[in-house]
Amino acid sequence: MAPGQGYKATSQLLLETDWESILQICDLIRQGDTQAKYAVASIKKKLMDKNPHVALYALEVLESVVKNCGQTVHDEVASKTTMEELKELLKKQTEPNVRNKILYLIQAWAHAFRNEPKYKVVQDTYQIMKVEGHVFPEFKESDAMFAAERVRVLLKVGGGVLE
Repeated sequence: MAPGQGYKATSQLLLETDWESILQICDLIRQGDTQAKYAVASIKKKLMDKNPHVALYALEVLESVVKNCGQTVHDEVASKTTMEELKELLKKQTEPNVRNKILYLIQAWAHAFRNEPKYKVVQDTYQIMKVEGHVFPEFKESDAMFAAERVRVLLKVGGGVLE
């Protein structure tokens, strides 16, 4: 990620999600300016922050890069290592919003990757967690829909439009 971009998108000073910074992160990954491996590693560091707001914003960034950046990010996130890290974070995290977001993402990714054999670990993690008694949030199929070609959100920035 560009220096400061990940920090800006996950700042504890934010009052709401900084979509402009998140979209810039997605653009950097898609254009190849930042390798998915390093971007995801940087995001995962933010997930471990003691401040629950930082962790929640990091989950928003993670969700967005999975939805918008394609297979290179999918390969990094839909891995045994990442699934174990998310399960471990869930055990340590007491903030309900962060816990619910982790459960929501695992469920959405399990649904989205259900027909992708190489990402079976996500489906397995979801099923194991259900058996373990984790209560997942209500799920809408549209929540799991994503593709690199999807329509980008347009943000008005200083009189111009940022795609």
